[in-house]
Amino acid sequence: MTTIQFLAEWALRSSILILTGALLLWALRVKDPSVRLAAWTAMLCGSLAMPLFTAMAPRMPVPMIRTAPQPVEAPVVNYPAAPAPIREVPRRETNVSKPFDWARAAVAIYILIAGALLLRLCAGLAMSLRLLRGSRATGQPTEGIEIRESDHVATPVTLGIARPAIVLPGDWRRWDSAKLDAVLAHERSHIGRRDPAVQLLSAIHRALLWHSPLSWFLHRRIVRVAEEASDDAAVAVTRDRALYAEVLLDFMRRSGGARVRRASWQGVPMARYGRADERIQRVLDGTALSRGVTRWSVAAILALGSPLAYLVAAAQPQSAAQAQAAPVPATARKLPASDALTVKPSGQSSVEASAAALPGGRLMAPQVVAQSAPAAKPESAPVTLRGLGNVAAFYTVTVKPRVDGQLMSVSFTEGSLVQAGQLLASIDPQPYQIQLDQAEAQITRDQALLQNALTDLARYVSLQKQNAIPESQVDAQRVAAAQLAGSIKAEHANVENAKLQLSYAQIRAPITGVAGLRLVDPGNIVHAADPTGIVIITQLEPIAVLFAIPEDSVPQVRARLSEGASTPVEAWNRDDTVKIATGHLTAIDNQIDQETGTVKLKAVFDNKDGALFPGAFVNVRLLMK
Repeated sequence: MTTIQFLAEWALRSSILILTGALLLWALRVKDPSVRLAAWTAMLCGSLAMPLFTAMAPRMPVPMIRTAPQPVEAPVVNYPAAPAPIREVPRRETNVSKPFDWARAAVAIYILIAGALLLRLCAGLAMSLRLLRGSRATGQPTEGIEIRESDHVATPVTLGIARPAIVLPGDWRRWDSAKLDAVLAHERSHIGRRDPAVQLLSAIHRALLWHSPLSWFLHRRIVRVAEEASDDAAVAVTRDRALYAEVLLDFMRRSGGARVRRASWQGVPMARYGRADERIQRVLDGTALSRGVTRWSVAAILALGSPLAYLVAAAQPQSAAQAQAAPVPATARKLPASDALTVKPSGQSSVEASAAALPGGRLMAPQVVAQSAPAAKPESAPVTLRGLGNVAAFYTVTVKPRVDGQLMSVSFTEGSLVQAGQLLASIDPQPYQIQLDQAEAQITRDQALLQNALTDLARYVSLQKQNAIPESQVDAQRVAAAQLAGSIKAEHANVENAKLQLSYAQIRAPITGVAGLRLVDPGNIVHAADPTGIVIITQLEPIAVLFAIPEDSVPQVRARLSEGASTPVEAWNRDDTVKIATGHLTAIDNQIDQETGTVKLKAVFDNKDGALFPGAFVNVRLLMK
């Protein structure tokens, strides 16, 4: 067996094994990513060991289905008379060229491409080892796994084959506990399944069988399903799919703009595989989590995979020489070579056949006149920018109490529409009513004292004119009356302040919108400094959508906004198949995100039908023309 035959047979048997395994997974409706990953790994091991299985397994002949050959009716042949042919003197060939060795050239091309892929893989391993050695230890292991940090990575990554470690970005200490737990659970899942070693083995298999498309397909499936299983592990820890989706989206945006993402180092980064929207949709739409690989799953994989691998390795089709060839009848008469030959096909007259023949009896091939299709008129194609957007309320207000006290009642219905100024809740008003009564009583007292002081001042002025009292006594009385007048003004301010505090006992809606869930129940003591508030009100009509576009498209969008032209924006569902609503672009952010290379845009939708809801992810299409 030559090298070309060996490689071709290996690729063929490996392709049959992978294709049959994929069809079995589809037919059995296997949804658990951990079980699917185990099945893909078993296919990888079987494909790598296929040459050994083929050499050791006994041959199992497979009969090939053949169809009986049908007799072919020979065309009618006429041999008209022709003049004697002119004999040609044979030429002597002086330079005989040696035939080109195509087999050796094919083997050289295979070795060149496979060597390049393996060299690239080795370079990636060296870069990952260098990155791992250059990282810093955090001193906080998780379940016996070392956690390190590096300023050269933008997203969490698992590096190492024999002793893998988790490498976090340099800003991981600013993460909240929920985000850190999700990341560590995701990476621990990779290490627990030995994903770095499996993916390295898959990359070697892809390099050796680079000429087989299914080897590339197998590598992509192993990487993707491993990420799906780790996503389920992270969701199982956080128990909040929306929170984990936000974490993934943040890492994907980081990896899209970071320079280290373009490197070829060998590792298992958290923010890779496929389109970002597909992965986010799977996390948000999922209803079940992976239960891991159970004993029954392993038994089922071995029970189905072992016979399949044996059949693919041992199958030996029968040789074509063993089939008996059916004789083909011939009706043409054999004439001397000196006669001219003219063939008359069925359905054509002898005159037409003779007209189609060249001098000397040779047939002239039919001529076909090529007609070009009319050129289509160029039309200006619409320019559309696409992105992943997040629906946000136009206004969001957290209603908080402005005074301290006991919450007596709640007057709104959760999830209902409330109008601006509508009463939402009431706080016990008695303490503030008492303060108002005290302030009003103090004003009445001070007004009586002022009236008495003014009467004394008038009496003192009259006596001073008669020189009965000194002038200094009159001045002192005048100052006392002025002090009482100032006190009354201050008491009036106290009364207004008491009235204001009393009005704060009734909590009213500041805007028109939809009230959320109640955050505090009646009977609790609320304070003005409480961070949670009583309820959150969101304005949904209109509603906003925030999305990002590449920095290369910023000048074009800014030009449209400066011209004052209305730029339509369409919001589509997660599958990008149904248009939800149409709005217009209103604003562009004042700076470009250096990590992602994108800029944020804001579009406003009327949302009269309530199709858009805050927090939802939508596919956005920005129509530029």
